[in-house]
Amino acid sequence: MFEEETKDVLHEEMERLRDDILKVYNSSGKRTTGEFERGLLTLYQPNQAFLFGYEYLGGRRAGKMPPLEAIEKWIKAKGLKPLEDKLSISSLAFLIARSIAKKGTKKENNLPIYTQVITPDRIQEILDKVEQINVSRFIKDVEAMITKSFNEFQ
Repeated sequence: MFEEETKDVLHEEMERLRDDILKVYNSSGKRTTGEFERGLLTLYQPNQAFLFGYEYLGGRRAGKMPPLEAIEKWIKAKGLKPLEDKLSISSLAFLIARSIAKKGTKKENNLPIYTQVITPDRIQEILDKVEQINVSRFIKDVEAMITKSFNEFQ
């Protein structure tokens, strides 16, 4: 019974977190291909819940070139066109990827979506709900042991 209640609370709270992350994401103007939504997944195990998602909204440091296919997909989804007629979309994607590899992405364009939604207060709220279930379970177990001991004593 209590495991089911804990599972229900975790499921409800994870879905609320997921919904709130999607609200922030969709209102940010960063939505292009829908890949972010499809990549935001929840996984449930006994007394545990996990939320998986892409971290690319946090930006990228300079270093390795990002995948050209992903940038081409982004260019097409945004409806961007090369300024020069001679420049192909794949060439534009290469130039963007090379720039990202050299400079990274601008911090002001990053969206720290997870830390905006999954705050310490929010985590504590979830823990408090689960703790209440566990405290109730403990009290019922103690009451049952006392009743059993009392009945055996008489």
